[in-house]
Amino acid sequence: MPIRTPPKHSQSFNSVPRQSWDSAQSKPFLSPEVRVVEASAGSGKTYALAKRYVQLLLNPKLHLEHVPLRNILAITFTNKAAFEMKGRILEFLKKIALQEISPGAVEDVLTPIGVDPKTASQKAFEIMEALIRNYNFFQVQTIDKFINALLSGCAFKIDLTANFRIKTNSAEYLERSLDELIDRAPRDKATRKIFEYFLHQYLYLDNRTGWFPKKDILATLGNLFMQNNHYGRKFRESPFAPEDLIKKKRKILEQMKELRDILPEGAHKGFVTSLDKFLVNNVISFDVDTVSDYFAREEVPVRKDTDVPRKADNVWGSIRKNLQELCAAEAASVFNPYIQIFDRAMDQFYALTSKDDVLFLEQLNKRAGELFDEDHVTVEELYYRLATRFHHYLIDEFQDTSRLQWHNLEMMAEEALSTGGTLFYVGDKKQAIYSFRGGDVRLFDAIKERFSSFNVQVDYLANNWRSQKAIVEFNNHIFAGENLKRFIALKEQHEDEKNSRKTVFFSEADLQEVAGIFSNSQQTQQAKNDKGYVRVEYIDIDKKEERDAVMRTKLVTLVKDLRRRFAYRDITVLTRGNKEIEQLTAWFLEEGIPVESERTLNIQENKIILELMALLKFLDSPINNVSFANFILGDIFAAATGLKTEELHHFVFSLRERLRNEKDLYLYTEFRRQHAELWDNLLDGFFKNVGLYPLYELVISVYNKFACLQNFPGSQGFFMHFLELIKKHEEDHNDIESFLKHFENLSGDDLYVHIADSDALKLFTIHKSKGLEFPVVILPFLGMDIQVGMSSENQQSYVLREDREAMELLRLKEKYYLFSDELYQLRRQEYKKAFLSELNNVYVALTRPQYELYAFIPKKVGQALNVVKFLIPEEIYEQGAPATYDQPAAKGVSIVELGPAQYHDWIDYLKDEFLEHENLLNRGQRQRGEVLHFILSKIGNLLAADKKEEMQNAVQAARSKFPNIKDLSEYLRIVTDALSAQNLHPFFYIQEGEVHTEQDIVNAQGHTKRLDRLIVKKDEVWVVDYKPSPDAQGRYQAQVREYMALLAEIYPKKKICGYLVYLDELEIERIT
Repeated sequence: MPIRTPPKHSQSFNSVPRQSWDSAQSKPFLSPEVRVVEASAGSGKTYALAKRYVQLLLNPKLHLEHVPLRNILAITFTNKAAFEMKGRILEFLKKIALQEISPGAVEDVLTPIGVDPKTASQKAFEIMEALIRNYNFFQVQTIDKFINALLSGCAFKIDLTANFRIKTNSAEYLERSLDELIDRAPRDKATRKIFEYFLHQYLYLDNRTGWFPKKDILATLGNLFMQNNHYGRKFRESPFAPEDLIKKKRKILEQMKELRDILPEGAHKGFVTSLDKFLVNNVISFDVDTVSDYFAREEVPVRKDTDVPRKADNVWGSIRKNLQELCAAEAASVFNPYIQIFDRAMDQFYALTSKDDVLFLEQLNKRAGELFDEDHVTVEELYYRLATRFHHYLIDEFQDTSRLQWHNLEMMAEEALSTGGTLFYVGDKKQAIYSFRGGDVRLFDAIKERFSSFNVQVDYLANNWRSQKAIVEFNNHIFAGENLKRFIALKEQHEDEKNSRKTVFFSEADLQEVAGIFSNSQQTQQAKNDKGYVRVEYIDIDKKEERDAVMRTKLVTLVKDLRRRFAYRDITVLTRGNKEIEQLTAWFLEEGIPVESERTLNIQENKIILELMALLKFLDSPINNVSFANFILGDIFAAATGLKTEELHHFVFSLRERLRNEKDLYLYTEFRRQHAELWDNLLDGFFKNVGLYPLYELVISVYNKFACLQNFPGSQGFFMHFLELIKKHEEDHNDIESFLKHFENLSGDDLYVHIADSDALKLFTIHKSKGLEFPVVILPFLGMDIQVGMSSENQQSYVLREDREAMELLRLKEKYYLFSDELYQLRRQEYKKAFLSELNNVYVALTRPQYELYAFIPKKVGQALNVVKFLIPEEIYEQGAPATYDQPAAKGVSIVELGPAQYHDWIDYLKDEFLEHENLLNRGQRQRGEVLHFILSKIGNLLAADKKEEMQNAVQAARSKFPNIKDLSEYLRIVTDALSAQNLHPFFYIQEGEVHTEQDIVNAQGHTKRLDRLIVKKDEVWVVDYKPSPDAQGRYQAQVREYMALLAEIYPKKKICGYLVYLDELEIERIT
């Protein structure tokens, strides 16, 4: 979706004064070299990448005519970033070629590589020429696109065909795989045992409810599939079985009973009471959550000066040891049945995908990793199959690179460095927010160590080109080392005062790690960016409903106030998740404020598209009364028919009683009876022809019949996207029923309509705003939701523990931490990761605005206190002052308003593709006509030609065209008679004019018509059509009139004459 940002505040090739360039950027690069660029928000990361790419192209060590396009690979993580980077590179080259670069740019780009502007200009012209001729070697692309190319070249090595297809939504295949596994369970003992194991744990150990656990299994399968692809490791089962856990619990119960019998008189009353209650309620087994916290103590809880018997002390220690072992075993084994089901389901999954020859986008890196893990391919062979050899690698957003992605690049990067090439990667550890997708920020520094022998250089970009002074200074204060240390101390103090069990205290090493990540957060802004405004407000309300009501009022008031100085399109609201976006979208729409968000751009939520879906559901199943009612009560039908909504509602609701009492009553039959004319004009054609014509053509005909594009011009983007979805997926979902099911499961980019920039408020999640900038940013729910572990919706959270061979899933539970120090330490480690990820999220959110930032800090995030309160000191809640900013002058019209496209009725048009009934009955007559037409098409103007020779040539051509016809004498007689007939002489012996046979002409709709004979004279144009004999129904005459109308448009100044020549009777009919 396009985001309009004022160019005057963006870093461009000529706009930067010489002294503003970072000193590190003027270092000459070596060969081999690893150059690392740490780029804070708004500091020109894309510029640095584009500059590096251009410097590699302009390398003075290469001959002038040598353009190393095919030797450079630049990798980004989004298509938008790749597009932007290509644009920057082309802008660089254009300005260098035209010698329009500033002195500062010369010093920054050309001087470090020792190239003068004149030489660079010549080289840039050569490069641009090479780019135009070999654009396919301009390899600035996403990592997924590169891995796809890599797999395509080596597909057979991992059991793929060379023509495998990439799909994006694996949910359908996962569900099919699980269904097949469930179907196999009754007849396969091993499979049945796995599901029995799962059900036992699901019902008894997890205490889950519900008759249909398939949804929970499927959600977990999807999550495991995602993690399996992100990390490229298989899952390792815990060695503990349910029987082991049950035995362990029984042993603990026995020990607790023994302890109860030998407790001294001075035992703590609260402990004794809780133990008695626990033993009464748990006779055979128990849930760890119900175990008293007293067992977390080192010693038996007794009153002061009470002696504890040695035996009681020993039993106490044994209970605590067994509780620790139980927690560790339970944490490790709870996902065992899911892993077993996953492994079996994957067998089905791979069989299905292999059969359909498909690979899912999320599988690309994992399957590519198999090439290197199992030594299927060498770097040399890879280059051979890619038909190129890379010497230079440039990688964007390296802080979000996963270890699997790097694994797939590492060998090639190492080979390039070992032969004198370079590796250049850019990123910002403060913006590492994709750890849930496998991103590993530790790689950023690990690569420096890994390739320490290859001239590692580190640059820091400290100049902020995006934001105004107030915003830069605000963020400098927030993310300064001292403030972060203060923030963590206040957070820990508050949690300690609340006696929170979840408190994690940061060690000095932990504080050093946080400080290290944000050590380069301090920035300076451009001198001209001396304005800006920041306002933060704390919403000190406990109840969410009351807090939301206050927030709504404040937001609406703020947006209306900002509207006086900014267009709606310049205001962006950022939130954490899609639920908040839905809530905010509803608030703003109810207040009449135009909004552009994933909800308003979601094709599944669009009212007009849902009406089209209702029509398709009805056509697929005419007995579906609900779908028919939804369609005729919608806007599309009302606009096309002119009927009042009240009249249609009355029709539907008047049948309510009959529908309730009569089983075989269908709405459409009553509508057809009461509104016969409307039915015949609008619905009958679709009703009769559904299933006979392709879905794409059917929907286009609906657009035409109901004038959808004309009646709803504001929804044109949704109409076009709907057609694109049908076209994109027609190979797999070419009938209505299949497409309807697919539409319900849309995901990713398919869900959203990409429309041109409109004057509407923008709503984004913080993750999707990364890399973007906006004039004004509002953060209505600025908070840190520190959740340890990962989980799918309504599923148990878990942590992932991996080694070189496999991954383990460990369930997280608060009680586990009390009894198991190992799990507590693991939780502590995961908490720090989650804390840093949340802090990075806050950093990304606060660094998006150019001019003004408004943040609201709710008191709570979920049920927990919002710790962002401690991050932002109250004394800097307001910085700078509101101002009016000059908008850049418009550079002509950037968006041209196009009228709605015109579509004809494809159902009617496609009827021409089928033979008429009488033609099917008389195939011999049809063939006779084809042969006569062909022979006559070889006869030109006979006025100055040899008639006999022309005839011989025509017959000879006919013999080659129709080898199955042995005797052409009858056809020769008919043509000879026609050429000899005196009344037909004007058509074959033309005194003046041009003769064209079998001439194709195209009408305004793009349909081709073929004329038997066209004679173009000085003042007249004749069109001649051959027929065997007259047609009583007048179809021949209508056909010639259509030809005449088309010719009148082609030859507007000439008289058009039409003739039918009946070959059997040798008669002429002139058409008027």
